[in-house]
Amino acid sequence: SISSWVREKQWYQRRVRGSIFTIVVLCAPAAIAVHEFTAYRMNQYSISNRDYGCKTNMVNFEARSVNANVVTRRCVLMSMGEISVDRMRELIAHKAGSILISIPQNTSSLTQDEIDNWNEVEEVLMEQPVDTSVFFTYEQPHLNDIYHEVKTGLNSDHAATAAAALGNVFHSNGYQIVSYDAVPAPTKSSLYTVQGKLSTLSRETNPSIAIVAHFDSFGISPHLAKSANGNGSGVAALLEIARLLSKLYSHPGNAPKYDILFLLSGGGKLNYLASKTWLDKRMASDSPEGAMLSEAEYVLCIDSIGKSGLNIHVSKQPKPGTPAHQMLSALQEAASLLYPNITIQNIPKKVNLGNPLLAWHHEIFTVKRISAGTISNYPSHTSLGRLNSFDTHVDGSSMYKHTHIIAEAIARYVSNVSDDSITIFSDYAVPNGAMLDRSVEFLSRTNRAAVLLQRDSPVISFLEQTLGKYISEVIVSEFKASKKDPEFQFYDQTETKLFSYNVKPAVFDLFLAIAVFVYLGAVYLFVKSVPVMMTYAYQLRKLKSS
Repeated sequence: SISSWVREKQWYQRRVRGSIFTIVVLCAPAAIAVHEFTAYRMNQYSISNRDYGCKTNMVNFEARSVNANVVTRRCVLMSMGEISVDRMRELIAHKAGSILISIPQNTSSLTQDEIDNWNEVEEVLMEQPVDTSVFFTYEQPHLNDIYHEVKTGLNSDHAATAAAALGNVFHSNGYQIVSYDAVPAPTKSSLYTVQGKLSTLSRETNPSIAIVAHFDSFGISPHLAKSANGNGSGVAALLEIARLLSKLYSHPGNAPKYDILFLLSGGGKLNYLASKTWLDKRMASDSPEGAMLSEAEYVLCIDSIGKSGLNIHVSKQPKPGTPAHQMLSALQEAASLLYPNITIQNIPKKVNLGNPLLAWHHEIFTVKRISAGTISNYPSHTSLGRLNSFDTHVDGSSMYKHTHIIAEAIARYVSNVSDDSITIFSDYAVPNGAMLDRSVEFLSRTNRAAVLLQRDSPVISFLEQTLGKYISEVIVSEFKASKKDPEFQFYDQTETKLFSYNVKPAVFDLFLAIAVFVYLGAVYLFVKSVPVMMTYAYQLRKLKSS
């Protein structure tokens, strides 16, 4: 009958619609596996309104290997062995969306070539603003799997034929690397100094010298910078020298006739801004430190002395009879007496007033017409490795000898001793190697990048307490960046969580969409033809029955 035919037609249509819904659901992507890992963004800061480092933190791109033909708006995954200055420049020039570099958990496994390449990349990238987001993360199994799969399986760019490329699209998995952090914003930036002094009680006004070292770390990423040698070694040496000199000053009758100012400052590789600000404020005020500095005969800056070699950097060749020449002579005499195989090299270099970035710490004082020099194992301010995130250890023997030489030289200077047969620090009063090691170890494993430091940071407390054991009037000063015209500015989002999503390549979506469109079109035509087929079947059955 007509009614039964209508019921059969409706039943077929309902079954077909249900089948379409089931197939569409089955074709939809399954729940995607998500993995998260910690990554550290490349440094970002500004000095005197000039930007340096990474300007963005955007990551929402498909992963690609460093050798992919197409890196524009892709997240390029790199290992330490693949990093080089030319490669980084090429990726940035081709507008890679982001770059993620994995580094070994144990950096001692790195070869010297890998470290040298890293040092070159750090120095080049940190000289300019970078528009591509650059992140670093430690190697881990899941990330290694992604790196291997992307490198070996995903790059259809290198397929021999179009068919092979199409096959790669369907058979390989892709990964989307995503960050959900907000855009980097300026922080309430501050720099810190820790100061103290040893005073002689012989008279009210005494000649003075200053011993200075910067204590913060610096590298391509704030969280990666260990800076054991530069300048954890200088800080450890200053603290040990303060201990030794405090013994020399503990006998009023025999104490030297000099006051000694100790200054530990932040912003070392940020143009020595804490020292500059501290110096400007003290000399502009009537503070005792300002008067002491204006009358200071010499300022000795200690910067990276934990490796072999010892050089004294000055702004001009010291003339005989001047404090600079006396300090140089004291250093050379001390080295000759204590360790004859160590030679102190005197290296003069004029202050380049045309360059907004200073080469050495002592130049802050030189431009104020205060005689100063920097002692370092680096022969030049451009020496490779001064900006090194993998600066994780020092040579304990060199560290001890260099500290001993500097302490002896300062003692000879303030005691006016030039007899090359006399050593002041010997036997009972010598550097404590274990204390030096502990100080360097603490500093190298403690986050002390300027952007991460607060007044209650462990490193500030350590410096304040340790220096306070040996000398008096220890003061911690904080210098905040100006709100209107900041001389320096730090940015947040230094550490982030990145998420990796297992997805098919974007072109796979295109093919899938086409396949679904064709399928739905076929189903649509089939559904439209059901009434015709049902009518034909009904008429055929009617004919047979008649």
